[in-house]
Amino acid sequence: MGDVDRLLEGEIYIYRGVLYVVKGYQHPEGFVIAYPRYSVLRGSMLSTHQREIYSQSIYWDCIKQCVPVISLSNSYRYVSRQVSRGVEQVKQTLESLLEREIYLTGSALVSEEPRDLDLVVYGADSAVVENLEKLFERGVLKRAPSLIVKEYLEKHSNKMSLQDYMYLKKKTLLHGYLMGFHVNLKLIWLERGFSGCVDRVKEYTLFTGRVKVVKALNPHRLPARYLAITSSGEMCLESFRELYAELEPGEYYAVNSRVEERENGLYLVPDQGVLKPL
Repeated sequence: MGDVDRLLEGEIYIYRGVLYVVKGYQHPEGFVIAYPRYSVLRGSMLSTHQREIYSQSIYWDCIKQCVPVISLSNSYRYVSRQVSRGVEQVKQTLESLLEREIYLTGSALVSEEPRDLDLVVYGADSAVVENLEKLFERGVLKRAPSLIVKEYLEKHSNKMSLQDYMYLKKKTLLHGYLMGFHVNLKLIWLERGFSGCVDRVKEYTLFTGRVKVVKALNPHRLPARYLAITSSGEMCLESFRELYAELEPGEYYAVNSRVEERENGLYLVPDQGVLKPL
């Protein structure tokens, strides 16, 4: 992907010796929304306290919330040092199988012997999803329940039960086992993000209640979008969390989610709350 700034989910920027992970697809002009995650000098993940120290937030009226940002003029897109041979082999193998360029992100950028690989496909279309399905069917990528349990314990145990999480991930295409590595995939259907507001939130309310997911509009890809129905009527459920990228049609319960009024309709966004199957 060269040195192109995509301003998209998963991209890595370096600022003050810290690696920041980009979030979302629209950003305040002159800034990029990004979370501090890894120390380049120490080659390790930041502690919760360190993340607070390196995080600077502003209120962005476009989306009606505070967001952590870094200045684009004082940071630059991170080009990783040479990774291990095993990591490079996995990346090249998947690029060949999916016929797409893959972006390496996450802890593999600073760890000499990572066991988990975070990989992003930008501009992912339905063909990428179909190829992934075939890789699992052929056993090239293998599902391993232990990997899903590990992911749950590390990231989601404080928000939902293991039973609920396993339900959400039971047919996942985004977690697999390949060549000794746990592969975590993010499929982003966008090619580029935006510097500036492109989808303004006019106002929002908090919502807790039942949600019926009718159908996925772009299965397995982010930002995930679904046709959904709540007590307020029909709306689009939208999420940038991999956790909610593979919802099946059915009944769910949203807690502390946002119902956002935008120019083109109502959106239910569960990302700062939780969405559980019923």
